[in-house]
Amino acid sequence: MSVRFDSYPGSDEARATRARLGRTSFAVAAFTVEVATILVVALTVGAAYHLAAYGDVGSFQSYLAVGGIAAFAYTMPFVFREEYSVQSYLEGHREFGRTFFVWNTAFLSLAVVGFLTKSTDLASRGMLVLFYCGGLAALTATAVLTRSALLSLIASHRLTARRIMLVGPEDEIRHVQSEFALRPTGIRIVATQTLPAPAPGETADRDATLARTLETAVEKARLIGVDDVVLLVEWSRTALIQNIIAAFSLMPVAIHLGASSLLGRFSEARVSRLDVLTALSLTAPPLGPLQVAAKRTFDIVMAALAIILLAPLFSAIAAGIKLTSPGPVFFRQRRRGYNNCEFRIWKFRTMTTLDDGPHIEQARVDDARVTVIGRYLRRFNLDELPQLLNVLKGEMSLVGPRPHAVAHDQIYEKRILSYPRRLNMKPGITGWAQVNGFRGRTETDEAMRARVEYDLHYIDNWSILFDLYILALTVLSPKAFRNAH
Repeated sequence: MSVRFDSYPGSDEARATRARLGRTSFAVAAFTVEVATILVVALTVGAAYHLAAYGDVGSFQSYLAVGGIAAFAYTMPFVFREEYSVQSYLEGHREFGRTFFVWNTAFLSLAVVGFLTKSTDLASRGMLVLFYCGGLAALTATAVLTRSALLSLIASHRLTARRIMLVGPEDEIRHVQSEFALRPTGIRIVATQTLPAPAPGETADRDATLARTLETAVEKARLIGVDDVVLLVEWSRTALIQNIIAAFSLMPVAIHLGASSLLGRFSEARVSRLDVLTALSLTAPPLGPLQVAAKRTFDIVMAALAIILLAPLFSAIAAGIKLTSPGPVFFRQRRRGYNNCEFRIWKFRTMTTLDDGPHIEQARVDDARVTVIGRYLRRFNLDELPQLLNVLKGEMSLVGPRPHAVAHDQIYEKRILSYPRRLNMKPGITGWAQVNGFRGRTETDEAMRARVEYDLHYIDNWSILFDLYILALTVLSPKAFRNAH
């Protein structure tokens, strides 16, 4: 067994480390910047609005009171969840969606405090609207700039790194070191403890050798100032893990059991309690109960409104279909929806055929089966509008992975490993893949695989704002109309 260390107290690097910005100091600075940002916005918009409306700047004390309440309500959720930490910024926890949600919660808290204390006269409604918009924009910019500053500090080695020791087989240690080398992390591997593979021999001798090695490693780790110890050991080796934990528990460090190669695939893995059972949760449903309710409410309201507003267009299209070609107005076909449940999709008929069997040929350029009016309906995505009925029935959503014919699902689920995961969310009339140009005929497995990647990105990053953005692109982006045959 061998122990390797990268630096020691008293070295030039150690002296430089003491001059760097500490991780706690960074968190305090990030917190202070956000509080200051909210107060500055409150003062600025309050004075500007009062000056424009009444000819004077008004009461700065009132603006500070409003800003102070908003700042407290906004920052406390981040404080309690330790989201001012370096790791939180690096892992993307401070993205726009999180800022938007917490800022809205802060404003709701502001309204409640104003109502309960009868102090709603501290600020006018116009000032509050400006404060809301200006604050959201300023906080979004602040989060982006803070993360950029953090990356700059890490790149220039001006941020005190979280110092860790890796303990495990040499190949596992090398793998982890190569992973850390790929991107900035704010973590520095300052020591490694190599453990040999199990070998035959006297148990007492092996235990004594391990004890001496770990004792030396603990002493050196204490000297060098290790913050975390990560065990890269197979979880089945419980006796070895217990010995290592017992040795390093004598130090005030965090001890982590590293993920195995299988577990490492699950980025959201966490320990959870199922009543009396302690379990390692690897995955979770794409949407929680409240998110499902929010998305469903959004779908119902928007779909109902669209059907009412588009009723004249529906009638005109139906008349055009009946007058230009024989056959029904609507085309219905079996599709797979959420959790692989089949349903029949509604579309305006655009072709002379009504295929719904084991073999379905996708539409191609200058396809003779497409009717005269069908070419225009497909060109501008108007043939998809009747799926608003599927949305109201709960079979589809306004936005989600586009449902494919059952015959095509049966082909691609055998060729693309992640293909079935598209059905972990309700299919949509439009989707992230479609507004990025991945629609229409798929000539190769690579084309379908690219579409699936966009669908899975949507599933993993869903939000109401994301849905609104995709709906806007569906109407405005040229990519949404690409490859329509």
